[in-house]
Amino acid sequence: MKIAGFKKQSLIDFPGHISTVVFTQGCNFRCGFCHNPDLVLPRKFGPLYDQQEVFSYLKRFQHLLDAVCITGGEPTLQPGLPAFIRRIKELDLKVKLDSNGSRPEVLSALLKENLLDFIAMDIKHILNFDYYNLAVGNILNQQLFENILRSVRLIEDSGLEYTFRTTVIKGLHHPEHIRQLRKRFGNHYKIQPFNPEVVLDPDMKGEPFSETELQQFL
Repeated sequence: MKIAGFKKQSLIDFPGHISTVVFTQGCNFRCGFCHNPDLVLPRKFGPLYDQQEVFSYLKRFQHLLDAVCITGGEPTLQPGLPAFIRRIKELDLKVKLDSNGSRPEVLSALLKENLLDFIAMDIKHILNFDYYNLAVGNILNQQLFENILRSVRLIEDSGLEYTFRTTVIKGLHHPEHIRQLRKRFGNHYKIQPFNPEVVLDPDMKGEPFSETELQQFL
């Protein structure tokens, strides 16, 4: 596991639980609006955490924690992810996985082993190839798009708690797009405001929706 960040305690990343957040390094998408470019672009990569440092903390404070959230980057790119989660489970902690849904075979394997308790999948745009391709930096091919659709189905059929979420940007997403997504995913859908201060592509055209505009979509 390439661990690029480690947040010892969070009250917001796993709803209703006190969690530790582990940030993995590397991503196969190039979303211009990404607010973690240091986890995505190799030229921005920093030093990695020793995995043992994470487990030393978890063992020491497991009586104060409920869960571990694994995010990125894209965690399913990490070959050591299943083994990492198994070690977390040995500490009797729950696991929440954040993913872009590009590797359904990894999700499927984790689900078959009952290694996950909550899944949050980022939905970049409406489930249309051209719109989605635009959102992820024009790196999509048909197989990758089918992977995303398969991941959606796997998550919906998993029996676990789950959330689909979209970072919404004026100029990339129109109100009708957001309404379509809310209709498609119902109560499992959340929108996140765009933060233009730190982004992967500084030349990206787009701006945040106002608070008033966001309220229309809730």
